[in-house]
Amino acid sequence: MRLVALHLTDSYALTLPSLFISTLLLSLRAMLQMDLPHLNVITKIDKLSSYGPLPFNLDYYTEVQDLAYLLPYLEDEAPMMRHPKFEGLNNAVIELVEDFGLVGFETLAVEDKKSMMTLLQSIDRAGGYAFGGAEGTNDTVWQMAMREGLGKMTIGDVQERWIDSKDEWDEKERIEMEQAAETAEGHGDGAANADHEEIMEMQNQLPDTGVKVLRKR
Repeated sequence: MRLVALHLTDSYALTLPSLFISTLLLSLRAMLQMDLPHLNVITKIDKLSSYGPLPFNLDYYTEVQDLAYLLPYLEDEAPMMRHPKFEGLNNAVIELVEDFGLVGFETLAVEDKKSMMTLLQSIDRAGGYAFGGAEGTNDTVWQMAMREGLGKMTIGDVQERWIDSKDEWDEKERIEMEQAAETAEGHGDGAANADHEEIMEMQNQLPDTGVKVLRKR
């Protein structure tokens, strides 16, 4: 078995600078203490837009960019942080996180298929599975790497889907689901055929790995 540690953090932590910095420290400690490949994951990313606008785009938080830009927002959140005695402490904390340079975040909307598949790909990559041959397929490392990258959501995709244009995407997916349900009702075995067509379409996009997917009746 290949084990990967996942540290899950609620997306609400991004809305408060003090909570985000605390999350960074906790994530860093977990990474240093656990002797396993490690991924930090911001969960409930689909709820983030309901908490109000963030001062920075999502990639600022997932890539843990220059934390000094966060300090003015920390002072606005808690006026006591403007006191000179806290200035040195705040700078020491962010320098600690940045000096290690280990903390970064994946994202997850657990009910979204593409989001879950993207996280699973990251887990496979962290555990080394993506770069080893698949059992019984004679895949090369290159074929595995190419297949692993298909369909992955970038952080820009996540920003658009769940923050910038969430309502538009929700409506689009609702219409697609209704159309799929109507098609399935009108064709009896339509749902099974749609699943089979989706599998075959995905298979056609992959390199020739020697694996064939067949649907038995």
